Amino acid sequence: MSRPQHFKAARLRLIPAAIGLGAVVALAGCSAGQVTETDTQVSAVNGGSGDLNRIAIRNATFTFPTSGVLYPAGSSAPVQLVLTNDGPDDKLVQVSSPYANSATLGGITDLPSRTALHATGGSTQVQQAETVGDREVEITLNGFKQDIGPGVTIPVTFVFEKAGAVTVQVPIGPDHKPRAEHGSPVPGAEQQSGH
Repeated sequence: MSRPQHFKAARLRLIPAAIGLGAVVALAGCSAGQVTETDTQVSAVNGGSGDLNRIAIRNATFTFPTSGVLYPAGSSAPVQLVLTNDGPDDKLVQVSSPYANSATLGGITDLPSRTALHATGGSTQVQQAETVGDREVEITLNGFKQDIGPGVTIPVTFVFEKAGAVTVQVPIGPDHKPRAEHGSPVPGAEQQSGH
């Protein structure tokens, strides 16, 4: 075999190897994102969650402030959440936070086995979305020691008569007030433009 024929044969043998290597690289790219730091993350939920024996606290948030976007120091905030109990009968007896002077409980605090309690925080949007029925508890944190705004979570401890205590990180929930549509008039714009 002459020298030019030898180089041509060697190049022809390299083509399948290059195609095979390209296929391996392409298939390796198909698995990107399958084994990463985020592959075990669950979708984001609005509120904090916690488990204590067979009691679960889900989607715990403060209702969005009715005026402004934060709760100023000294103010109070109602809590929205769902409490479920798959264990023996129990009762919510206390709520507290190092960021608030006190907390008040109202409504139904008994949590019988295989039931749920809903705290809507007085939000009509949440009441309409949940099938609350008569199983509603009212929880309010009073006298915040500092301003609490969106993006800030504070520890809130829930104490049950039999199960004990569990602490959950609670943020401010979403704003349910309708937003102005794009292109719709902004309130007061007529006065500013002179019309």
